[in-house]
Amino acid sequence: MDRSAYDRWFELEDRHFWRIAKRELILELVERHRPAAAPGQPLRLLDIGGACTLLTRELGRFGEITMVEHDAEMARFAAETLGLPVHHGSLPDRLPADLGGPFDVVTLIDVLEHIDDDVAAARAVLEILRPGGLAVISVPAVPLLWSEHDVSVHHRRRYMAGTLRPVLTAAGFAVERLTYHTSLLFPAVLAQRVWSRLRRGLEARAEYPVQAPPAVINRAFYAVMNLERRLLRRVDMPIGSSLVAICRRAA
Repeated sequence: MDRSAYDRWFELEDRHFWRIAKRELILELVERHRPAAAPGQPLRLLDIGGACTLLTRELGRFGEITMVEHDAEMARFAAETLGLPVHHGSLPDRLPADLGGPFDVVTLIDVLEHIDDDVAAARAVLEILRPGGLAVISVPAVPLLWSEHDVSVHHRRRYMAGTLRPVLTAAGFAVERLTYHTSLLFPAVLAQRVWSRLRRGLEARAEYPVQAPPAVINRAFYAVMNLERRLLRRVDMPIGSSLVAICRRAA
């Protein structure tokens, strides 16, 4: 991503309704689906590509957390700002040799869409999981939503459930759950993206285009996302601007 995107992304982490709601969803899914740690050992977690988010730090509530970040500058930033162990590396074939493992839980949040060979990247994640280990993977969804946002953060693609599942199964994962999210707000997202394309085209702007909405709207949209998170405890959503997968390495 462009540096302006990193800066804006981190700035919005504790302000933008979507960032907060997405983080809460991932943390809840890890809490509900994480495997048991080995007797006498803490759970070992790895977050790949989360240097400009607060997710990695909050995952530390479940055990020992390590981060991998492909951007060397952002890896240094995360180590200094979040006070976490950060390794410089990338998927699929440049994970650091001293990373250790296997891990009990790996989170791969909005990473696969940046990588040309997404099957190889998913397979590399599988290989650093222990048998029975959990991977929580999210990606942007619905190609119709492609916009200047995707261009500015260097996305290669947006997925549908029918295109993400084959990637994960080809990598060797057992996909336990695959659902869309940001579903209740999908009509608003679609309208905004279509309007953006009509107004500006697909050229990347000089700065990351996402901003926090006015406070009243931000609170209202967060309430909608919070309702959706509760619904996701019971049902899968049929469409949404993102997809999340709960995957397991076979025991």
